[in-house]
Amino acid sequence: MVQLKYFGDYRDFFKYDLITSVVAASSLNKYVFVPMLTEHRFDNEGKKAPRYAGGKSKELLTFINRCPSKSLTHWEKWLSSSRVDSYETINPPDTIFFSDDEREQYWRIFKPLLGRENALVFLDPDTGLETGTPSYLSKMGREKYILDKETEFLYKQLESSSLLMIYQHLPNNKNIHLDSVRKKLSQLQSASGGSLVCAYREDDLAFLFLSKDPRLFDELCNILNAYHVNSHHKLKSLHLPSSYTLKPAPEAGAVLGGSN
Repeated sequence: MVQLKYFGDYRDFFKYDLITSVVAASSLNKYVFVPMLTEHRFDNEGKKAPRYAGGKSKELLTFINRCPSKSLTHWEKWLSSSRVDSYETINPPDTIFFSDDEREQYWRIFKPLLGRENALVFLDPDTGLETGTPSYLSKMGREKYILDKETEFLYKQLESSSLLMIYQHLPNNKNIHLDSVRKKLSQLQSASGGSLVCAYREDDLAFLFLSKDPRLFDELCNILNAYHVNSHHKLKSLHLPSSYTLKPAPEAGAVLGGSN
């Protein structure tokens, strides 16, 4: 989740529009939220307000703009309102922080939720999967990343009827975004032992998905394809296994492998 000061920004709008689309169109009826919230950093960065974008939910944008505070509790109200039957996280979500020194304790607290059946299990780290050397991770702040050994742990906890979804921030250089997503998918697949993986990206933000069940993975891929086709964003890409064959989307043909 990064920090509460970013609640409801343009990335949150994209994030929860995609989450809502997946749970609304899939057979999943539960949502598990692992916010990975980090302590407030005093810097010049701040909220970039969301704006309406073609293909995304006007209802969600209105909801965000009407939220009276920056609190993770608002997302339960949004998703529990006829979108999922069950919403689970560890409360109070605004005060449970993810830090490098207390990683094991954090995962121990959330472990009972990670194995829920028929759920979208969403992890919202500051940056995403680990990257670079150990010294680089320490320099950037290890609390911003999910370590590969943690990815392995998450995969083992995941129930076969559920999906794992991970926030992944990309480098500033837009010319390497496609390659960056492919590398992260390869990393995710390797750390999880060869599972089914795919991703959807807009601009410098991607969401990585992991599944154990071919049927559920097929369902997800077709949902992401429809989302990709309907989105009006200019810098978007859908990343599926090279051998995967999509069903035609409602408004256009299939788009594969990271096309802009």
